[in-house]
Amino acid sequence: MTTAASKSVFARRLAAAVILPGLLTSSLVLVQPAMAAPSGVTGICNGVINQQAHRGFVQENLMKAAVKKNAAAIAALQADKAKLQAQADGLAADVAAAQKALDDLTSQENALTKDEANAQSEVDRLTDEQAAKASAIADAQAALAGLKDQQTDVTNQLSPLQADLATTQAAVADLKAKAGELDAALTANSQAIATAQAELDGLKQSAAQASGDLSTKEAEIKAAQDQLAALTTQAAQAAAAVASAQQAVTQAQTQLSVLEQAGTTAAQALQDQKDKVASAEATLNGLQITAMAASIAVTNKEGQIATAQGELANLQAKADAASAALKAQNDAINVALGDLRVLQTKAAAAAKALSDNDAAIAAAKADITAVQGQIATANAAVTAKQAEVTKAQNELAALQAQKDTLTAEIADLTKRIDAINGNSKAKRDLQDERAVKQTQLNTVNTQISDKNTQISGLQGNLTELQTQVNTLNDQLLAKQKESSNLQQQAAPLQVSLDAANAAVTAKQADIATLKDQVSALQTAAKDAYAAVEGKQTELTGLQTELATLNAAATAAGNAVTEQQKVVDDLAAALPSLTQGVEAAKQAIADQQLILDGKKADLASANANLAAANAAVEGQKAAISDLQRQLPDLQAAVDAANQAVTAKMGAIATLNQLGDGLSAKLADLNGQITAKEGEVLSLQTRVAPLLKQLDQLTGDITAAEANLASLQSQLTTLDAQVVAAQTKLREVQSQKGAKKDAVAAQTAIVTDLTAKLANIQKQIAAIDPSVGPGGCAV
Repeated sequence: MTTAASKSVFARRLAAAVILPGLLTSSLVLVQPAMAAPSGVTGICNGVINQQAHRGFVQENLMKAAVKKNAAAIAALQADKAKLQAQADGLAADVAAAQKALDDLTSQENALTKDEANAQSEVDRLTDEQAAKASAIADAQAALAGLKDQQTDVTNQLSPLQADLATTQAAVADLKAKAGELDAALTANSQAIATAQAELDGLKQSAAQASGDLSTKEAEIKAAQDQLAALTTQAAQAAAAVASAQQAVTQAQTQLSVLEQAGTTAAQALQDQKDKVASAEATLNGLQITAMAASIAVTNKEGQIATAQGELANLQAKADAASAALKAQNDAINVALGDLRVLQTKAAAAAKALSDNDAAIAAAKADITAVQGQIATANAAVTAKQAEVTKAQNELAALQAQKDTLTAEIADLTKRIDAINGNSKAKRDLQDERAVKQTQLNTVNTQISDKNTQISGLQGNLTELQTQVNTLNDQLLAKQKESSNLQQQAAPLQVSLDAANAAVTAKQADIATLKDQVSALQTAAKDAYAAVEGKQTELTGLQTELATLNAAATAAGNAVTEQQKVVDDLAAALPSLTQGVEAAKQAIADQQLILDGKKADLASANANLAAANAAVEGQKAAISDLQRQLPDLQAAVDAANQAVTAKMGAIATLNQLGDGLSAKLADLNGQITAKEGEVLSLQTRVAPLLKQLDQLTGDITAAEANLASLQSQLTTLDAQVVAAQTKLREVQSQKGAKKDAVAAQTAIVTDLTAKLANIQKQIAAIDPSVGPGGCAV
């Protein structure tokens, strides 16, 4: 008896020292606060506690079995913990490596951003320099055209004077050679000379007309060549627009493929979730049947012991009150958990709103960049058109100056003609010269009218281009305002997100407080049930069977509840997956609309290119037609000049006949003196014109050399701009790829971090059971 009592005391002390602390520790650590009903430690540890409570001691074999089984379970848990710790260590290393890779990618992306800014700056600088050089070329071309026009004017003025000088000098020579031969035939001979001179004047006028026609045709060819250059520039711009539109279509098609793949993935995820829900519902049905059977068995067993439970009514009421208090506490926890889920949903919605706003800001920035590109293109077109207007106005000014000069010369000739009485040869020469000047003036007036028409057309085009620029500026302002509004919304959305997260944190703290109160309520419930068990000594057999059945029913009910939660969680995920599928479909439809728009832009650009090329070919044909007319006009000029030469020969012959007119020698000598005065006058007028012509020829040579130099510099700048733009596109392409890599690496780091946190939670759940005094079974 003494030995047995000693063993019993030892066993009780061992139970108190080893099992009870473990049970209390595990009940505080392992009991999940989210459960709806009170649950204590089950298994062999519970048997030891029950026997200790009812009998005051624990059987030695039960104690040994409990210690052995607990040690085995702890060893298994320690092995699991070691595996988990190894996984955690590996994942921690993976997280560190992934984070380093992410940092490297971010650094590379930042470097590419800096390179992109530098490349863009270089492109802008070269483009500005290119525009300035093109403007300088236009100015040089206008100046060269003005000089050539002045050269033509001086040449036109000099040619008839030189012809008159040659004619007059020949007449003087003839008069001097034949002065001794003039006789009675002077009157008839003079009449013949007058007739021939009249015919010579008509031939000279024809020659001047033919020369004017030739000059007009050459001017038409030059104007057509200028138009051809402008049309060629437009064709090049149209080709650039086609290339840009083709690139936009390719990018839109790529984005559409990405969205279609995302839609397929979302649809597959939705179907997988539906399959999981169906499987979980089937499992739930089986568990509900098992729970119902367990409940029926409990009901039958309770019928057998109903009579014996009458004496336990008061104690049972207290135990029920304690259980009710525990249930109320758990219900409060469940309500708090429900509130927590609502708050978490709100926090997720706030985070999504902030993310959507950020995406809208990025889209607005992309639109702003696109509109800015269109404004740059329109401004370049305005600059080019303004250069054309300026060039035409400069040409008009030169024509106006030429008109003023001719008008003044005609007025001077008219004044000189009016001052001469009679119909002398000098007067007729001045009249002929005035006729030539009037013809030149008529040609210049026609050119001025044409140039005014050209300027009006160019100014109309310039107004239209300026209207386009204003419209694009209005669009840019609207986009910038939209972006500003979105950025202003970001701060309130962030405040909402922070408030939602704070509410979630506060609710989690409330739940933790409620969970801390569960332990005291569980102790009160256990004490009440211990008092009830004191009254159940005589009903041990029935109560043991009832406890078994209750445990089975509770386990079945818990299994049903857990499975129902699994079904509910899976079903709750269905709407978001369905929304994801619908959102993916909508994104695909939206991208398809964008792609259709880009294709329409490409078709329009191709049409513009075809029209520009057709205009270039038409202008080339017009120039060829004008150039084919030049030989006929040159032949007419040559024929007129030959007729003038022949007539001048006839006059010379008639003058030779006057050699025999000696009787009129004195009168003839007077004519010789007058003719020599005319020669002197013509030489005085020809000399400054020759000097001016030499000066203009030198200026034209210098202007052509300057123009060639500017064109060479522009060609070099064109190559530099193309190279800079190519480098910019390369940097932008690399930056886009690097940005995608950063996003992918960020996702990897987040996933690895989540996995590491999950394993650390599992390790934390194992630690209380394998520590000193822990009970794992």
